[in-house]
Amino acid sequence: MKKLALLIVTLTAMTSPVSTIAETAAQTNVYQQAYALYMLYHPSKKDQTTPSLSKQYPQDYAELFKGNKKVTQQQFVQFEQSRLEPLLKQRREMSEKQAHIRFGILDNNKDKKLTLKEFQETGLKTFNEFDKNEDGLINAEDAKLSGKSNTTHDGFRMKLPISMPMPSNTQEFIAQYGQGKSYVTLGDYLTARDKQYFATDANGDHIVTEKEYVDEFMQRFDQNIASGKIKMQESAAQQFQVISQGKTSIRMTDLQQFAKKLDQVAK
Repeated sequence: MKKLALLIVTLTAMTSPVSTIAETAAQTNVYQQAYALYMLYHPSKKDQTTPSLSKQYPQDYAELFKGNKKVTQQQFVQFEQSRLEPLLKQRREMSEKQAHIRFGILDNNKDKKLTLKEFQETGLKTFNEFDKNEDGLINAEDAKLSGKSNTTHDGFRMKLPISMPMPSNTQEFIAQYGQGKSYVTLGDYLTARDKQYFATDANGDHIVTEKEYVDEFMQRFDQNIASGKIKMQESAAQQFQVISQGKTSIRMTDLQQFAKKLDQVAK
């Protein structure tokens, strides 16, 4: 019977329309992003599963349903945007502090000046960390050896539109520095680092000060957040569609049902 059931599932998957498979993948991504965002709002919890997640998640929306039995997509998206703002402000302050700390680490001789040599020495360490088999290339073989990463560069559980575009695993490293190839050479990476250094050197004196370093990073941070907020708005609309299951409005009970399914993603 088990083999027959497995055969039926397999045949169903093989004969399912491509659109249905795509819709399933899109819904899975909605759940994953919702959980990742939930964890950002509850940073003290390393992990949350039943029953705490199923109970806490709907409570996060208590203010939204205060005085409203039903909520429209517009109301839901606006609520998500409003509660995201304080989080982004907090993360900006934290990221700026971390940028100052990173400069201190990069500045090996502590003279408050970052040379290209110092900058590239750190780049070489990063390359070697990704080059697991030490063959001078970062490719699919290194991805196999590196295993899976559960968090992004800036601590997110998964890539969110507001995540900084920095590689947190081998595949992302190749996508960012491979120039369309399936691998990255040390030359590829250091050339990209050269460009970043000289773009950071605002006055062109071949020395990067702490202010220049932090200013360049925060400029990229703000640009990423600006575009990320638009994408997060789109994600909130997609989440509403999954929660509502085609209805024009949702109730608290709909959120409770969503939370139960969200718990399955967390496990």
